[in-house]
Amino acid sequence: MAERVYLTVGEVLEIHHQQIDNYGGAHGLRDKGLLESAVFRPQVGYYNTIAEEAAAPMESLANNHPFLDGNKRVAFAAAHTFLLVNGYDLEVKPLAAYEFMVQSIARGEFRFGLILEWINNHIRQE
Repeated sequence: MAERVYLTVGEVLEIHHQQIDNYGGAHGLRDKGLLESAVFRPQVGYYNTIAEEAAAPMESLANNHPFLDGNKRVAFAAAHTFLLVNGYDLEVKPLAAYEFMVQSIARGEFRFGLILEWINNHIRQE
């Protein structure tokens, strides 16, 4: 098995910049510590699968709001990018992913277990 490639804080900042440029919103970091915590969360050795390592920062970025705007978009884009650089993809239309996130966040259900289940239902190895 190839060594896992993790996103850096700088790469997630760049993802945020691209999301804001492409889809609108305010540029800016609200809390660097929350961003660092989310980015390093999958690297602590606690998670056993690639899906778990994608779900962890997805939950943290969406729920903890390290950015002024675009947190949900960045959460999905960062998780998807992490999977892609490690040889996996998500078989899901962007609108379906957005609806999953917005609806589960609105219901207060956007937590690790639900995110992991959703990723496992859509992940495929390339």
